Amino acid sequence: MAEDDLFAQNLSEVNFQDATQEFWFHVSAQEELPLAGEVQADLDLERASRFFKSVAAAQAANRREAVADLLLQETALFSEIRQFLGISDKRAYLDLSYIASRMPHPKNETSLCGCQPWTLSRHPLAFFIRLLDGANGKGTQREVALMLADYLLKHGLEMAAPEFAQMSIGVLEMLYARLISPREYQQRAAKRRGHGCEAALALVLEPVGVDLVPADKASNPMGARDPNVDLTTMEIVNRTAGATHSFDLIIRNEGHPRVLMQSLIHTSDPGQYGVNKSDETVEINRQINLWTSKNQDQPIELWALLDGVGFSENKPYTINKLLANVEHFIQLKSLFKAPLRAHKLGLANVEAISFRPCYSKQQIKQLRDLYVPEGVAVLPSEAPGPTNCRAIAAGNATIFVKN
Repeated sequence: MAEDDLFAQNLSEVNFQDATQEFWFHVSAQEELPLAGEVQADLDLERASRFFKSVAAAQAANRREAVADLLLQETALFSEIRQFLGISDKRAYLDLSYIASRMPHPKNETSLCGCQPWTLSRHPLAFFIRLLDGANGKGTQREVALMLADYLLKHGLEMAAPEFAQMSIGVLEMLYARLISPREYQQRAAKRRGHGCEAALALVLEPVGVDLVPADKASNPMGARDPNVDLTTMEIVNRTAGATHSFDLIIRNEGHPRVLMQSLIHTSDPGQYGVNKSDETVEINRQINLWTSKNQDQPIELWALLDGVGFSENKPYTINKLLANVEHFIQLKSLFKAPLRAHKLGLANVEAISFRPCYSKQQIKQLRDLYVPEGVAVLPSEAPGPTNCRAIAAGNATIFVKN
């Protein structure tokens, strides 16, 4: 028996009218969620080994200066060495943003990073590497090098360097590949998976003719700027902290928002962030419903792109709350729901749909009754599409639209 048929048989009793059952039926494993671009997590192990040997050989009284000199010679070293000390990218830039905001600038009447302690700004790690490269002059360059040296030494470099210095390149490579790289990779990949899913959705919506904002989400998922909306006027506006909300995708109708979409992809424990985003979604949904009740000639729906096994860590306060407070939800395996709903709203023109054989006949009947608009044909999985139609892969189905 084919794997898809076995899948359908074993789960034939699922009730798609229950949103939670539908979500967990369609949930994707981490590796199934697409990455936007590539995750770069490699480093120069030969360079790292030389660094550890130099630090181990330095006299205690001169070790701080020696580390600073090494970082100035090879500015990429900081990002590489902090991984061996168990410091994540986020942990490093948050710590350094705090430290630099409280260090005096060598020349200007500001902090080392240019902001004040009472207006703490988050600076990405690339910001500090640019300073280390001399972007703000040699005086700042040296102070930043010393700050980074102090940070590494505080986090165990002095004790770790002699041990790492004794390891062969082969052992360092095994250590990095088995223990360091997976964690670093996962952290870098998490955000890219979210953007990858957004791009996959945009690739399904674009061919059916919807008006998407941002227009380049499919082609530039990491760089496309999320649109902001004033929820009192429902207009797309420039971001204003505390007054606007950002959305990952917006579908417009005659230039006005018709669908506001949030994307929440969690492959690991959503944590407090996931709880907060769920609470925020409840409030956004309340404001959208209030708007629609007062502007029935210009209704707006809240959609959510939701996926990931991480939601299983805290169902009541994350996924269950989200499913109860969005008009429409979509997953990677149910991308077909987006163009079908857009067709029902008069925003697209879908001719037909063909479901994959992973669904039983009863499951297809449920999906048809729930999501397939009147006039859209449901074709057998093995049947050819209508003539003069373009086939669009959409999760566990194929959508057909006129050429």
